[in-house]
Amino acid sequence: MYEIFVLGELMTGDKHGYMLQEILKNAGGPYRQISSGTLYPLLSRMVDNGWIHLRLDESGGGKRPRKIYGITDSGRKKFLKLMENPLEYNMDTEQIFHFKMVYFRYVPKKVRLDCLEQYLIYLETNLKHVTDFEAEITFYRPDPEKQRLQLLRVLDHRKQIGITNIEWIRKEISAIKSEED
Repeated sequence: MYEIFVLGELMTGDKHGYMLQEILKNAGGPYRQISSGTLYPLLSRMVDNGWIHLRLDESGGGKRPRKIYGITDSGRKKFLKLMENPLEYNMDTEQIFHFKMVYFRYVPKKVRLDCLEQYLIYLETNLKHVTDFEAEITFYRPDPEKQRLQLLRVLDHRKQIGITNIEWIRKEISAIKSEED
C-alpha cells in the first residue's frame, strides 16, 4: 500500500526519508501513522528493486548525511502499474483509493475513471449491505428494543455517509468524463 504513496510523492520530486514520513503521517491521518521501522525497510526494498535511487546529501551540516530518494524510469513504470491495478476490496480500500486519487494528475484519464468507477462499486456494495441489513432488522425486530433502535440509528448513519460518498464520486466521474482528452 505504501509503495504507491512513495512512488507518487517521488513523482513530484526528490525527497529525503524524513520528509516522506512526515507527508505520509499527514496523508494517513492521525490514527494511521507509519513508523520508521516500516518506511525505511520499504525504501531499501524499493532501491533494491530499482524503482527509486538513493543519494547522500552531506550539505546539511549534520553528523550524518541525509538520504535523498528519487524515482527511476523503472519506478515510473511501477507507479503507473500500481495506479492501473484494480482496487482490492478490503479494510485498506479507502486508504489506497485516497492515495491513488492524490496522484491522479500523473496518470491518463482512463486510469482515473477506472479507479473512480471501482471505488463507486465498493461504495454501492457497502450501501446495499447496510440497506439490506437495516431491512432485516426492521422486519424481524430482534430484542432488546433499545439495542435494535440504536443499531438502526448506526445503520442510518452509515447509509447517509454512503449516499453522500456515492454522490460525490458520481460528480467526480462526470467531471473527469467532461475533460478534454
